[in-house]
Amino acid sequence: MKILQVIHDFLPRHQAGSELYCYHLSRSLKKRGHDVRLFYSEIDHNSPAYSTRQGEIDGLPFVEIVNNHGYAGFEETYRNPAVESVFRRVLDDFQPDIVHFHHLHSLSFGCIELCRQIGAPVVFTLHDYWLTCPRGGGQRFRGEGKVCHDVDPSLCAECISTAAFAHHGGSRLVKRILNRLDRPGDETLLTAMRRGRINTPCAEYVASGVLDIDGDARRVLFMHPPASVTIKAKLSPSTRLQTAIAMAPAAYDREGDGVMFRVRQDGETVFERALDAKHDPEDRGWIGVAIDLKPSNGVSRLTFETQAYPNGRNEFCSAAWAEPRLIDGEARAYTPSLTSRFRGWVEAWSGRWRRKELTHKVMKRREAALKLFHDVDLFISPSPFLRKKFIEYGMPEEKIVFSDYGIAVDGYDASPRDPKRPIHFTYVGTLVEHKGLHVLIDAFNRLPHDGAILNVYGALNEFTGYVKRIQEFISHPGIRLRGRAENQDIPRILSESDALIVPSIWFENSPITIHEAFLSRKPVITSRFGGMADLVRDGENGLLFDVGDADQLARQLRRCVDDPSLLIQLRPDPAEVKPMASDAEWMEAQYQRLRKEQ
Repeated sequence: MKILQVIHDFLPRHQAGSELYCYHLSRSLKKRGHDVRLFYSEIDHNSPAYSTRQGEIDGLPFVEIVNNHGYAGFEETYRNPAVESVFRRVLDDFQPDIVHFHHLHSLSFGCIELCRQIGAPVVFTLHDYWLTCPRGGGQRFRGEGKVCHDVDPSLCAECISTAAFAHHGGSRLVKRILNRLDRPGDETLLTAMRRGRINTPCAEYVASGVLDIDGDARRVLFMHPPASVTIKAKLSPSTRLQTAIAMAPAAYDREGDGVMFRVRQDGETVFERALDAKHDPEDRGWIGVAIDLKPSNGVSRLTFETQAYPNGRNEFCSAAWAEPRLIDGEARAYTPSLTSRFRGWVEAWSGRWRRKELTHKVMKRREAALKLFHDVDLFISPSPFLRKKFIEYGMPEEKIVFSDYGIAVDGYDASPRDPKRPIHFTYVGTLVEHKGLHVLIDAFNRLPHDGAILNVYGALNEFTGYVKRIQEFISHPGIRLRGRAENQDIPRILSESDALIVPSIWFENSPITIHEAFLSRKPVITSRFGGMADLVRDGENGLLFDVGDADQLARQLRRCVDDPSLLIQLRPDPAEVKPMASDAEWMEAQYQRLRKEQ
């Protein structure tokens, strides 16, 4: 058979679970005598948008399309005519007998329709929740650290409202008109801050906008903690920085900490103020700030920071810097001009209207997803939990089957060493908030300093804001940040471990790392949540703890440190893992059946 495998991105730059599964499945199908090709996207700002590149990866021919996410509107994030045009050419050239999709992020829902036009059956393996979630990552995980158990279009609209594509032509026209009304003396640092060096674990944490508090609407830079923005500014010997700070009123009655606002000049702290608007009414509303900067006759680096304070709990901690500006000489704390206040009111009204419009657009995306559910011949869910969530969203039960991932089983040692103190715990994954490493660090910090070691494997140069937060949070001497782990190194890493920790705070699907730990007969300690709880049975092949609960996780870790023999009792059976060869054989049978039914 001629099989086209389609995925959002691919090796070697991207090595997450979906990419690795697609790679190993494609290789196994090729070994079974099939003609397998790949189609995927990549970001490349040095190449024209939607240009293509062809080549081979380990004998697998591919077509790569450049998508730099320069979307004109929200609809292009899931219905992209430019991608569809390239995909049509790929179909015409290859004429596949079957098309197997693994993801459509950066591609287009319309690719499914094109397959139907040429009569090719369509299989779709669901690796996350993106078809039900317009966020780029598809985690159904909001920026303030909350999981969306149900899909609420109004929350989806709020989630994507700060993205560039959300600002339609009408709102851009309003901005141009208002820009002409601004007097030269009203210039602020907001543009410079938005273009400055931004350090944050999540891009949505830092966004321009308008914050309306009791009818006083001001232009702001939202900086959900932890975040920092550094700019260069030319200062005179008597420059003052004037701004106003605030927490968003929507956070007042929600859980989580307050916010520490901080300004540094050339690395030295020149301002620090904590607001706890959730508990102290005097910290609600706009707080005017005037900061004396250090004398200077040149260029200084100004860094604006926000941190969840005092306990690092950043749920619902939306924070804002309002219209910061540099003033020479003596001046009072900044009060917005009449023009600025009018502009703020207009933009606040426009923002509320835009969110209503985006809610409607999210509903249109849902309608398009439900049609896609009809057009795909077979959906494959690697976890029972994910299958349940898609059926809740509207997928017909008969369209989706559960079939766990096949795993490349070579190289794993099924005869592990007996654990002894210090116990070697391991984390392998992306260093990003929804993976929950901060929960693990919090728990591990509570262990005795001589009883355990935690090796953390994940790239340190990707989500640098989150990495910095983690580095500052570490107090246990046994925690070691090892950097990125290459796929071929995983068997060795697990052979040197006593247990794998998977502390994710989103649903997950069927994490590849858990399967790999099972192949090495290493117990897994993971969140009692989503697809993770589908794989790990508490007290049988691992230990569970309530999602996000560092206290419970610390107790589970302490059990292993106090009684290393527990880890021997919990050793999983490698036979629980489906070999990739078996998965490829099963997949081949599905392809053949669908072709006969076509």
